This record gives sequence, C-alpha cells and structure tokens, in this order.
Amino acid sequence: MSNRSSSATVPIRRQARMASQQKTCTIVGGVFAAVSVYLVYQMTSSSSTDWFEVCPREDFVISLTQHATPDRFIVLALVDAAFADMAINLYESSLKPLRIDNFLFVGAGRRACEILANASLPCFHYTEDKDNEVPSTYRSPDFIRKMNIRTDMILDALTAGFTVLHTDLDVVFLKNPIPDLQNVMVKADIATLWDSIAYNAGFVIVRPSWFSKKIYREMKAITGRSVTVDDQTALNSQIDRMNRLYKFRGFSAVALNARRYLCGLDYFEKGRRLFAAKCSECVVVHNNWIVGREAKVYRFKEHLQWMYDKDAYYTDPGRRYLTYANPILWPNTMASVSEELGALKAALVFGQLLNRFVILPRFHCSAAELGLALSSATRIKRGRSAVRGKELSRIECPLNGLLNITAFDAVFGDSYRESSFLQHPLVSDDVKTGLSPSYLITHAQNMDLEAKLTSAGDKRGIRQFVVLPLPDRNLTEADVLERFGNSTSRVLVFRSLYRTVPEISDAYRRAELERKFQLAFQPGQYRQLQRQS
Repeated sequence: MSNRSSSATVPIRRQARMASQQKTCTIVGGVFAAVSVYLVYQMTSSSSTDWFEVCPREDFVISLTQHATPDRFIVLALVDAAFADMAINLYESSLKPLRIDNFLFVGAGRRACEILANASLPCFHYTEDKDNEVPSTYRSPDFIRKMNIRTDMILDALTAGFTVLHTDLDVVFLKNPIPDLQNVMVKADIATLWDSIAYNAGFVIVRPSWFSKKIYREMKAITGRSVTVDDQTALNSQIDRMNRLYKFRGFSAVALNARRYLCGLDYFEKGRRLFAAKCSECVVVHNNWIVGREAKVYRFKEHLQWMYDKDAYYTDPGRRYLTYANPILWPNTMASVSEELGALKAALVFGQLLNRFVILPRFHCSAAELGLALSSATRIKRGRSAVRGKELSRIECPLNGLLNITAFDAVFGDSYRESSFLQHPLVSDDVKTGLSPSYLITHAQNMDLEAKLTSAGDKRGIRQFVVLPLPDRNLTEADVLERFGNSTSRVLVFRSLYRTVPEISDAYRRAELERKFQLAFQPGQYRQLQRQS
C-alpha cells in the first residue's frame, strides 16, 4: 500500500509542476501581448492615456455626484478669485432665475471658493493656480494656463461618467438651455457655441462617450506640450481630426444654432446691440470678443445683464446721483469726441464736489472709433448736428467705444454708473422718479450753448431746461456747491455739461485732478484692443 501510494505521488507532483509552468507561461505571454499591443498603439497614437484611464480624484467625484442630476448631468464653471464676482453674477442672472441647481463652481484657487462659500454657492477647490487672484489678460501665458485647467476638469468629470455642460463665467442664459441641449446630445458626442469662426471651448456640452474622452485626452496632451496653445485651439484641432477619422464611424460634433447661442461678435456687434435690447430667439450669450475683465463687467451692466448687487451697487437707499446728456452740437467728429470727453470730466468733478455718483450718458462714436464695420444701413441710431443741420456719421455708443475701461476704472471705477442704470430692475422707483429739473449752466466758456441747444431741439423729448447763467466769469467749485450742494433730488439732471469743468481753487488738488484725468482717459475701441499709434 505504501509503495503504491508513494509511486502515485510522482505523476501528481509532475502534473502540478507542469501546470504551474504553464500558468507562468500564460501570464508572461499575456503580459508580453499586452505590452506589444500597447507599444503598437503608442506608435500609432499621439496620446498614451486611451488604454489606461487616470482615475479622477475621489473627492471631486463625490462633489460632482452631490450636485449633478440623478442621471449624472452637471453644469461646471471654472472660477478664480479675480473673477469670483462674475461667478456670482452668473448665478444671480442665469442659474437662479431659471432654477438650474445641478451646477458646481470649480475653484482654481482656495480664495475663490471662500468667496463663493460666503455667497452660499457650491465650489470645489480643484487646484491652486499661482495667479488665481490676478485678472488675466486675453492670450497672456497665465490666461492660457488657467484656460487649460478647464480641460483637466472636464476630462475628470467625463472619466467619472458625467455629462458636462461647461460654461465660462462671462455668459448669460436668457432662457434655460438644458432641455434644448439634452435633445441635441441624443445623437451628438460634443456640442459647442459657435464662436463666429471656431468651436467655442467656453460653452460646450460633452457626453462621456469614447470619442469625447479621446478628444479631451488629446487636448490635455497638446496643451501639456506647449504653453502657447490654449484649450480652444486644441479643441478645434481635435474635432477636425476626429471628423476626419471617425465621422462615418459614429462620431458627431455639433455647432449650436448660431441664432440662439451667440458669441459676443454675433450678439453685440453683428446684432447691432450696443445697448440693452430684446432678443426673443436668443438662449445663451457669451460676452466675449472684448478684452479685459472691467470691460466685460461694464458691457454686462450696460445691457442689464449684471445682477450681482455687491455693496448695494443698485439698492443703497442713501446714495444720490447726477446725470446729463450729450446732444450733438458740433460740426465734425473730432470736435464731438473732444466735447463729450470734456463733459465727462465736468461730471466727474461735479460728482466729487457733491458726493454723487455719475450716471453716464450715451456717447457718440464713428464706426472707425468703435472698430466695427458698420454699414450705411445700420439700425443703430445716428445723430444730426445742430450746425447747418449737417448729418454726422455719429453712432450712439457706450463709453468703451471711446476709452479703455480698465484704465478708466482704475481711477474712477467707484465714481460712476452705466447709462442704463435707471432702467435696472433692482434700482428703486424712488431713485427712478426722483429726478430734478433739467439744468443748464452757462458761463463765460459756453455762452453760446443755450442757443445751440434751442436750435437743435431734442429727439429724446427734453425740450425744457432751467438756465443758471454766470455771464461774466468762469464757473467755480464754489458755484457748484452753492447752487446744488443742498439739492434733495435723488438724481440731479443736467441738460448738458459741455465746457462746464469748474475751476479748482487749490493748486495741489487741481494738479491731482489733472493727473487722474491723464491716467483714466486712455483711448479705446469697442473691443478694447490696443489702438495702433
């Protein structure tokens, strides 16, 4: 028995050794095959991440899950501290009134999330950009670096199985876009707002398909290799590439209806909307094609698209204001611009003397000053000079048509309000109706002004004004205080402030005021691009 038993164990052991060796060979062979396939893939693809997805951070996925819909649809917006106010405005102007609550702000700095937390808005601290508290200039290295964070953020969400609607902060929803976009995404992998000449990376909805994830992996690889390539450039190159390779194999990229989803060029410029205007067809407007944070905020405000009432900007019950008009009275465009900027200086001095905020008038620009290609058939209101009834090619325009808003705000940002201020829904009726009579100050520098205004009439209907004459001398700051310092009107109204800058008695204050004007009154064009000298 024992011998049979001993001899029986020999083949059993041999079989075990052979099975072990066979298993080892199988494993080695499998690894070799996987490595071979991977190497072949590496030689035929520009990306090394298709096979091995990098898992997103668990805490980010948890935050996405908490704020997404049950079917994993999430609205994401990247924010840094410099643009936190614009994030709050996106909520106040769009997400809140349209009852969109499946959103999450993604912080490029801890400070941004702290600001939003104070406003009770959800924010996930995703990364810490070194310039997160500095407004970045379009196309600058720090701007490109920040924009490329969007690629990582979206890729992480796609990898975790979320459908992402990514929106920039300088966007306003005039209607809820989500039902429309969900219909589009039944067949599309990716759909973006059309930026007049390219797919827009700042308003894009992406389904977590293989095609979409591949696009964003490639974008990450491209932008990682060059600090001069931004995510929009990478997005367009990859959509073009995917169309060439996979258009007939299931891939679908869609440019959203350009009459409903509009970039800044199409809505503001081609749409001839230099001031607030209704658009029954419009769903989403991207406030781009304009340079600078301050210019974007100013344009939002002029178009009644800024709803963030920071520091009671619209609702302070104790604030008083002054406003004035810019009738066209001058024989040529150069004189008109000079006189209107002079009137603005007068208004700012009046505001400082009387402790009132200046509500801007509408200005008048030529097409060249605006930097726009406006046709003779444009619907924008043009003006007529009072001098021999001469028609001037002057177009009613906002302040950014004449001055650089960033420079102006650096000096006078806390001294003025946009021209549409009294139309804003947050401004009280007490302010809107608390207007003084319309005053006109005449003195030694503008004695012909009353006659010019009387001759010109007024297409806006303000034909009557109270004349306060000082025929024998120039206007002084003491005159301003004496005549208007005790006014109880919420809004002090002037028919015109042409050639009405009061004389400042103190030499130091006079020099300081002139220094401020030199810093603030830098020429600008509508898009705020640098003017060629």
